[in-house]
Amino acid sequence: MESIIDWILQYDPPDEPKEYIHRVGRTARGEGAKGNALLFLIPEEMQFLHYLKKAKVPVKEYEYDLKKLANVQSHLEKLVANNYYLNKSAKDAYRSYILAYNSHSMKDIFNVHRLDMQAVAASFCFTSPPKINLNIDSSASKFRKKPRKVEGSRHGFSESNPYGRQKGGDDTRQFVRY
Repeated sequence: MESIIDWILQYDPPDEPKEYIHRVGRTARGEGAKGNALLFLIPEEMQFLHYLKKAKVPVKEYEYDLKKLANVQSHLEKLVANNYYLNKSAKDAYRSYILAYNSHSMKDIFNVHRLDMQAVAASFCFTSPPKINLNIDSSASKFRKKPRKVEGSRHGFSESNPYGRQKGGDDTRQFVRY
């Protein structure tokens, strides 16, 4: 039995308009099928709408009154703060979101450095951004091992001293060659 999908909800914007069209196209399969999509964008991502319009994707913007939404934020923050498993899952999701956002191909719109990290943290039910290891700003070259100098390495091994720390050191160990 084939399931009928008539709505696609997207919280993470796709890399490009073609991908968006493909995702939305899943809702309009079959004879006479009509599909709908709802794409959530944060203020920093609104430029993505220009790309959709260029790709001739019909876009209708909706705004909602925040006062009409139930305020459950503080309740959810308490739940996440007081439950180890919810907290760990929220941290993992937060980290994954940031890393995925950083890998986005449209850096002119989806720039991780322009995100309101306090707001992103709140969307994962944190009162402040959690401490996580991201290594986003680092370049790989910072973490590559630098070649050691042959003459003065940590162990004292060098071409001129192949047995290690023997030059005037207090190492009294003896080595036997078999």
